Amino acid sequence: MYKTNLVTITEVKNVPPDIRPFVEFKAMIEERKLEENELVAVLVIDTTTSYIPVFLKDPVTLAALQETLGKQDAELTAEAKNALAKHLS
Repeated sequence: MYKTNLVTITEVKNVPPDIRPFVEFKAMIEERKLEENELVAVLVIDTTTSYIPVFLKDPVTLAALQETLGKQDAELTAEAKNALAKHLS
């Protein structure tokens, strides 16, 4: 399994420009109106530039996120899981 690390938890307006397209794409897929002050967690799969945004306004559960990552042969690191547990149920 690939390890998935937390890059940042920040407002959309503060997402680095090179990661912003991943956030915008995820919002488009979810048919979400992106708000600049909305909190988003950005994950990255180790040894890749595959960024996975997780919107924290209407978050998925931690279990659902882990299931989604599992389908990609990835899992959260302990540090990422602990940080996200504060925002996801």
